[in-house]
Amino acid sequence: MRVSTNQYSQMMSSSLNNNSLGLNKLMQQMATGKRILLPSDDPMASTRAMSLQRQQASLSQYQTNIEQADILLKNQETYLSSSVDVIHQMRDRILWAGNDTNGPAEREAIASEIEQLQETLVSLVNAKDENGKYIFSGNEVNTKPLDKDADGNWVYNGDSGVREVVVGDGVTMKINVNAGDIFFSGGADLFNQLDELVAELRDPDFNPATNDVLERSLNTLDSTLNSLAGAVTDMGTRQNSLTTLNSGHAEVELFNNQLIGQLEDLDYGEAMIEFNNYLLALQATQATYIKTSNMSLFTMM
Repeated sequence: MRVSTNQYSQMMSSSLNNNSLGLNKLMQQMATGKRILLPSDDPMASTRAMSLQRQQASLSQYQTNIEQADILLKNQETYLSSSVDVIHQMRDRILWAGNDTNGPAEREAIASEIEQLQETLVSLVNAKDENGKYIFSGNEVNTKPLDKDADGNWVYNGDSGVREVVVGDGVTMKINVNAGDIFFSGGADLFNQLDELVAELRDPDFNPATNDVLERSLNTLDSTLNSLAGAVTDMGTRQNSLTTLNSGHAEVELFNNQLIGQLEDLDYGEAMIEFNNYLLALQATQATYIKTSNMSLFTMM
């Protein structure tokens, strides 16, 4: 078969161009460290890698949510644990108030201490997070959970709303407890009962033997302590669950990164071999083209 000079020139030019394109692409791959520069380079691997990257983005969001939830749960646990300490101190004062040797001065001192402890407890219940939102008011985060109404009675102003965050694929975690469930549930009315107790202690005619306010206050305190203990335990359990979930997400994230690397990353050893082959082929084609371009048509026939 005879090949014309023009055909031969086109063949050599095409070969030079293909080798040059292949070399340039390989150089881009080596510069980026990625085998896949465009989805068309390996459609199946590219599709799989993109799916894994989407999963990685979800895992990253879950981990962010877990971190924020853990901070909130720890803050709540701290405030609730402090509330437990305050109520234990109140309980000690009430037990001391039942001593029939106390006179008006001693009872006044006890009443003042209980008032101060109550103020501390109110401040704990009305605690805010770093964004200035009330922690224990359910979903009414802009409303002070505990305050007095127009009649001077303590009332819970929040709601029973549950705040949840997504911490996994189809997994949500409750991240709040409201003051109403702890201090006003089951007919308990701790803060108003404390006001009544303080008023009774300041009554000159107060007699612990005939007045049941001490017993009622102790019962309410014990009930509240049980609620607080349950809430604190629940906070700890949820934090442990978050830690376990976060560890699982980290392991999956690491595994996915390895898979993505296997799909996308360039094997530099193979790339260098291919680079040398392209370079040799390009040099050989160039040399052949230069040599044959000076030959006559009769020599080529």
